[in-house]
Order: sequence, then C-alpha cells, then structure tokens
Amino acid sequence: MPVNFDKLPMRKNTNATKWDALPQFFKVKPEDEVLPLWVADMDFDCPKPIIDALRQRIDHGIFGYTMVSDQFKTSVVSWMAKRHHTDIQADWVRFSPGVLKGLTNAILALSEKGDGVIIQSPVYYPFKTITQDVDRVVLENPLIEKDGFYTMDFEDLEVKCALPLTKLLILCNPHNPVSRVYTQEELIRLASICAKHGVVVLSDEIHADLIFKPHEHCSFMRLPEVFRQQALVFISPSKTFNLAGLQTSSVIIPNEQFRAAYDQAAAKTHTTSITVFGETAMVAAYDHCASDVDALMNYLSTNVDYVRETIQTRFPQLRLFEPQGTYLLWIDFRQSGIAPVALPEFMSHKARLAVDDGSWFGTQGAGFIRLNIACPKAILTEAFDRLETAFNTQ
Repeated sequence: MPVNFDKLPMRKNTNATKWDALPQFFKVKPEDEVLPLWVADMDFDCPKPIIDALRQRIDHGIFGYTMVSDQFKTSVVSWMAKRHHTDIQADWVRFSPGVLKGLTNAILALSEKGDGVIIQSPVYYPFKTITQDVDRVVLENPLIEKDGFYTMDFEDLEVKCALPLTKLLILCNPHNPVSRVYTQEELIRLASICAKHGVVVLSDEIHADLIFKPHEHCSFMRLPEVFRQQALVFISPSKTFNLAGLQTSSVIIPNEQFRAAYDQAAAKTHTTSITVFGETAMVAAYDHCASDVDALMNYLSTNVDYVRETIQTRFPQLRLFEPQGTYLLWIDFRQSGIAPVALPEFMSHKARLAVDDGSWFGTQGAGFIRLNIACPKAILTEAFDRLETAFNTQ
C-alpha cells in the first residue's frame, strides 16, 4: 500500500517538535495557527513495511536491553550497494543514536581540545555547536554563491587545511541548507586537499537518499581507497523514512585505527546501545522500502515545481535556489524589501509561517529562509497564500 502523500497530518499535541514547539521557538500563540515548515522532518506516514515490522515487534511484548545485530550491518551494506552503488564491508559499520552523536564521537576520537574543525557555511548550525561544545575551534570555509548557485571555495580550503591546528572537516553532502549535491570531481578535489594536509573528512550524508533527477549522490565511500581511508561517512534512515524519533544512524569507517578510536569514544559517551524499535524500523526500511523512496521523490518533485512556478509568477522579488537534493528549499529574500533582521518576525508573525531563518546557518545566510516542503501540497498552497497576504499588507 503506497503512502498517501496528500493526507493532512494530525501531529498537534503529539510532542512533535515541528508542530508543538512553535510557542517556544517562534514566540507565537496556539491560536495564531502558524504553519510549521521548519524542522527537517516530514508530515507523511511511514511506509507500511516499517509500520508492520514495528507492530510485529510490539506483539512480542518484551522490550529489554537490545544489542546491535549482524542484520543491522548487512542492511546498511545492502542499502549502500543497491541505492548508492557503493561497496562497503559489514565490519566498517557502527551504530550511532543519531548523526550528531556520531559526529561528536568522531570529533572526540580524532582530535584534541583546541584543534580546528572546518565547516562550510552556510551550513547546518549544530555542526558549529557540537564542535564548540567539546572545546574544538570552528574554522569556516564559506561556500561561494554566484548567480543562484553555490560552489566550494577550494583556495580558501587549502589555506584552512594547511593551518597546524586543523584536524577535521565536516562535509555536508547533500548540503543543508543550500541543497547542493556535490559531484565526484568536487569531492575528489576536496579529498585531495584534505589528504595532502592530513585532515580527516567527516561526511554527513543523512540526506543522501533524497536526490532530484538528474543528479546523483556520490558517497565519499565511492572515492578511491586512499581518500576513503581518510574519512568517516554518516548515514541514517531518519530523513528518508521520517524515523528521527527512533534515534538510529550508522557510521561507516574503513580505517581500522579510526574505528578503534571511534569505539573508545562511543564507549565513553555511552552511545552504543540501540533501541528495540530503532533497529527494527531501519532494517525494514532498508530491506523493503526502496520503491517508497522513489514515490516520495516523485511527490517532492511536484512540490518543487509548485514552489518554483509560484515564486516566478507571484513573488518576483524572491529567488529560489534550484534544489539538487533534500526536501529543504533555500529561498533568497534579499530583494524583498524586508531587512534580514526583520525577516524572522515577518515570517512568523505576519505571514504566520514557521521557517528556519537563514542566519541560523551562519552570517552568509542572512536574508534567506529554509523551507521544508516535505508536506502535503495543500499545506504549501496555504503557506504561499499567507505569504502573499503578508506582502500585500505591509
């Protein structure tokens, strides 16, 4: 039974961050009926094979301590092969209760206090937070934006990698929030610079399954052996199948020394125990739900088409950065007449839309918003009607 993507969600009062945390994050009242288009989770049901597997596990009736099984690893190996044409080995795979926890463990394992970690802003803002929280130094290698397209600044990257304190680089591919899907050529160039200076790449590929045609995700694990020995890759079913609440992700570590260091860090942070339902859902997703991802991407593509056409015809003052991956759209409001500092208030209180303000992702994001389109089209239609009303009543 396919997912009904047009089904309106019933998520209020379910402790859903996306819906129930609006008063806390946006200072709005429940009666304002603000539409949530921010947190990166989807307003779609999970595919039926996942729900069936969870029900079967519930029927067992006992939910004690659970260890990571061999099936967890083989499902990851199979998914990487069939979905990303990438060959990995089961003994490279480690469990993590979420990509951020895995990244934190990797930072602890492969660097010391005071070491530098490169991030490519504007980028997912917790990268900066987790780096600072463990007393490492954030080094920004900002992306270059030109004519509605982002590229890496390889000259600046060379400079930052050459600094004696630099030990790690966090790569976001597909990139959140600008939705770039990097080419193999770009990744090899980045990998060559990092390898030259002994910088380890932590490749966050949590959105890897969410790619718009004709683009194709190239995992860091598809690069030549010399480069993947200098890298860790982080994946998860949480974005693809909306399983973030089950706290399940994987870390792929080809380098034996890095694996040993990672294992030690994970033991110290007590992040080695998987939940009963996390493994059940992930295995069902990776083993039985590939066709559901194809259906999801078809629906998301129609949502992109709607947003693109709507901006072109009704909002000429805005610019959509054409997405290559993720379900997160990067929209430029810098020509809208609204000052970047006033944009959050305009969106949440005047348009009654909860979106991620671009400045959250770094100073380069000021004047932008990140819009989550993983919702029924009816919600998007309502959102842009509200936005038009807000513009017309300024």
